[in-house]
Amino acid sequence: MPQDNTPSFIQTQHEFTRYIRDPKNANKPADIEERRLNIYRDLLFTNISNVLSDGFPVLRKLHSEQQWANICQDFYHRHPSKSPYFADISQEFIQYLQNERANSATSNTDFPFLLELAHYEWIELVISIAEETTNNLAITDPINQTLTIAPTALAVAYTYPVHKISPDFLPSAPPEHPTYLTVYRDTENKTGFLETNAMTHALLTALTNNTHTVTNDILFQLAQHLQHPKPEIVIEGGLSILNDFIQRGIVISTD
Repeated sequence: MPQDNTPSFIQTQHEFTRYIRDPKNANKPADIEERRLNIYRDLLFTNISNVLSDGFPVLRKLHSEQQWANICQDFYHRHPSKSPYFADISQEFIQYLQNERANSATSNTDFPFLLELAHYEWIELVISIAEETTNNLAITDPINQTLTIAPTALAVAYTYPVHKISPDFLPSAPPEHPTYLTVYRDTENKTGFLETNAMTHALLTALTNNTHTVTNDILFQLAQHLQHPKPEIVIEGGLSILNDFIQRGIVISTD
């Protein structure tokens, strides 16, 4: 058996954190008063569960106190978080749902839309705290300019209508068509969303991180992809959508 060369103080830290995260399945550290361990455990778990409740308010409402506590506890002891910052806990929770949640004994009772709803709520948080660009370039000729999505906006697609889910609406299966949303922060720093369609989503996806292609070329490529017999109709409709999104601050210029 290979020798563990980890310094003893780090071994002690790992032993301590393993017990704090999962006291039922980890050895209690020696020479540490159990009362102190309980204080640490309760304090840290309370902080984690409060952050999750604030970051996923709809998800929290859909569960009883015990159900939500069980999910938070499972995340707390099962997920190996990479970031030490509380601001990143919501993202770590998404990774937990993607990678470890299925291993939980209670995951068979999870809502089928659990991951998508959590992702949508996380995206709202990401947009609400995203740094604004200092780009104040005027858009005077959008069809011939290079446009892109603002850092305070994001186009997303889901199989479930996550923006409608509530305690009174709990779909058991996805609808026939996907849900396309654009989550953005307006000029008054309020985060909201627009429900869009497949074409608008494809346009915004094409504009994401765009730095070289002018709008006319993007719309023409989109018309070709759709195999539309009259590309000019797609270009005209796309330009109308873009003008609305420019006014909302969703689309900005790069040149």
